[in-house]
Formats: sequence, structure tokens, C-alpha cells
Amino acid sequence: MRMASIIRRVSCLAVAGAIAAGFGGAAAAEGLYAGVGGGFVFPRDSDINGQATAAFPTPVDATAKSDRGLAVSGAVGYRFADGLRVEGELSYRKYDFKTINVREPGGLAVLIPGFADLNAQQQAGALNALRGTRELEGDLRSLTLMANLYYDFDLGLDFKPYVGGGIGLSRVSVEGSVSGRKTVDDDDTVMAYQLGAGLGYRVGGSDDRPVTISVDFRHFATADPTFEGALTGTPFDAEIGGNYVGIGLRFRL
Repeated sequence: MRMASIIRRVSCLAVAGAIAAGFGGAAAAEGLYAGVGGGFVFPRDSDINGQATAAFPTPVDATAKSDRGLAVSGAVGYRFADGLRVEGELSYRKYDFKTINVREPGGLAVLIPGFADLNAQQQAGALNALRGTRELEGDLRSLTLMANLYYDFDLGLDFKPYVGGGIGLSRVSVEGSVSGRKTVDDDDTVMAYQLGAGLGYRVGGSDDRPVTISVDFRHFATADPTFEGALTGTPFDAEIGGNYVGIGLRFRL
């Protein structure tokens, strides 16, 4: 996902937050708060696009599938009386790879023993054998620092739905092996964004210091990080993103 797309999504988020702030409701408790959360990550399929080089003029073109993962987060923010909340959030996500569907092998040709010594016809046959779906071992980890803006809808009840999102930076680390050989072990720092909604429920505390538990949904994505192949040094881009469903706890400081 490119920078322009992230900027457009965050601009829409800011407009939506401003509109939401115009709705009336009972005053919320104002002040500093802290929050923690944890839940499941459901990563989307990741398109992988390698760069062509003199040694491998045909770039890698593949799609990686991943298993469900886990995420944890912590945040400190400020809640305004009109229902707006601003916060800084640090989160960690991790999930394992499952399979890779190779459409064009590109630099993955180094997985073929003696590839350079084969004639053109043999090379073509060996490359065709690399195409298709095979097991991909390894995992992806991301550490993300984000500035968020949320709006709590005060309906006069202990239940308070909310919407919002944020933008920040994510350090994405990836490690993967195909056919028992490590193909990548690298990391990159890129822009990230999230859009989310949830439902909070007050479970304790006073009116001035409420304690809220919430069910949270997030759509998370980054600009495409660039990694370096472990076998050839050839750079490639990968799409990173997915959804999160979890439980959160917020309390006034």
C-alpha cells in the first residue's frame, strides 16, 4: 500500500471524526487514561513482488498465505468531555506463514541445484517446477507506534460504541524458508494506519474514574515494506495488512 493511499484514508478518518464530534450526548469523564488490549490477528494474503536484476531478469511474483496470529497493545491517552479521545499506542503483532503460491520464480531459481549449469530448455523446465503452491515456513512480526483519534458515542447507557483510527510507523520483521532453505530474514520500517470500531462497557469505577472493558475491531495495514532475499540479495516488496478482533481495558489515571 502506497503513501498516497494511506494519506487519503487518514484524511477521511479526520473528516469522519469531526462530523462525529458534532453529535450531542451526555458529557464524558475528561482526563488522562491508560489502556491495554489483546486478541487475534487475521492477516490477508500478501502479494510478493521481486525486483528484476541482471542475474534474474524475471522478477519474483508470488502470494503468501498466513495463519491466524496474536496481537497485544498498550496505550496512554486523553479523553475530552465531548467524547473525543486522542492516544499514543504501542502494539505488537505476530503470525506464522502457511503457504506460498509462486507464479514467477525469479530469484527463487537459486533453490534449484546446479541451475546455472543447465541448458535453456532444462532451466525452463526447472523453473516451471517451482511454480505452484508449496509450504512456507517462518513468521512475520511488527512493532507499531501509532497516534489514534477515537470518538465515543454517549447514548446515556453503560454501553458506548466508538469509531476512529490512527497513523504511525511500523517496524516489520520477516523470516521465511522454502524447501528447507531460508529465503528471507530482514526487516523494514514503514508508514502504517488503522481504522477501527468497538463497543465499550463500563464495569466499575466512579463517574470521574470509570473502568471500561471493550470489544475492539481494527483494520490494520502498512505501506509495502522492502526486504532483501537471503539467497540472492534481491529486494522485493510485500503487502502487509489484515484485521484484528480483541478485548481491551481502559481506566482513568
